Amino acid sequence: MPAEDTVFYVLYDKFMFWSILVAIFTFGWLFTAILRYRDGVEPDTTNIDHIEVGAFPVDRHNTTLELMFYIVPTFLVVWLTVMALGSNAAVWNYDDTDEKTFDITVNAYQWYFEFVYEESLTWEDTDTGIEVVWDVESKTMQVTADGNPAASSIEIKLGAIESELFFNGTDAKGLPNTEYSPYQHNHVKVYDADGVLLHTWEHIPIGHKLITPSNPMIIPCDEVIIANMHSKPVDASDTRNVGVQHAFWVPEWAMKEDFVPGLEAGTTLGFMPDDAGTFPIRCAEYCGMQHSIMTGEVMVVARAGSDCTFDSGIKKSDSSSANNYDGGEM
Repeated sequence: MPAEDTVFYVLYDKFMFWSILVAIFTFGWLFTAILRYRDGVEPDTTNIDHIEVGAFPVDRHNTTLELMFYIVPTFLVVWLTVMALGSNAAVWNYDDTDEKTFDITVNAYQWYFEFVYEESLTWEDTDTGIEVVWDVESKTMQVTADGNPAASSIEIKLGAIESELFFNGTDAKGLPNTEYSPYQHNHVKVYDADGVLLHTWEHIPIGHKLITPSNPMIIPCDEVIIANMHSKPVDASDTRNVGVQHAFWVPEWAMKEDFVPGLEAGTTLGFMPDDAGTFPIRCAEYCGMQHSIMTGEVMVVARAGSDCTFDSGIKKSDSSSANNYDGGEM
């Protein structure tokens, strides 16, 4: 969901159109009046449209024209207001009745974001030539890399247990003793011989937490994301501290919502990402001395079995990349 796909981007275009139209009329009349009725121009007594500088033409004014100067701007302001309110309603009064929703809680601390999953998410990279399939009955996992012969090694994480296996990159690989549990965090990552990540399969269970800046916020594409947002104090034992003001901002989406400290129900942000990829998150509200380091990333992925394209291909040693996080709970 780039910024050009958002209602505010469309609203900007509409406001710009009317602003240019009004500017052409206003400045056109301004320069005409400056040139035609400037001081020093000899009065033309034969011209009924003559206006004397410094004198209001009380005796021969145009009532219709004067009313239009009030009526037209009033209608224009009302119309722009209606458009602005309509855009706000589209963002904050989102329609989730006909769309699949995905709930996630976003907590803001000094100075990081915490993402708590209210629903599980199983996702997998697409168009990599690699596929991960779990067989629940035989308790084995099969990695097929017929379309990507560069595959060399497989990293497996099942809860707290991690292992790495070599892989020739051409045959289907049955891995025994790899029992899949939907209640723990699991991932499978396939690398080439140079340590470049080729493919990721991951299951995030309910209640799992990801924390910035080391972990991105991972959400599925083509679903209405319902983010319940809270400002949290660093020390919850101090009842006087209810947190500080933060703002969740994704610049590329032109999307921002505040975290309001002390608001028990929190605030809610609804949006639907329709483009896979990794996008930066910023805190747009000054929240203390280290406000500038309160950053993160949101990663839009495809659910396993869907076709939302996501491009991975980053170094295993590159700790700053979105696809190379450990996914662990902090």
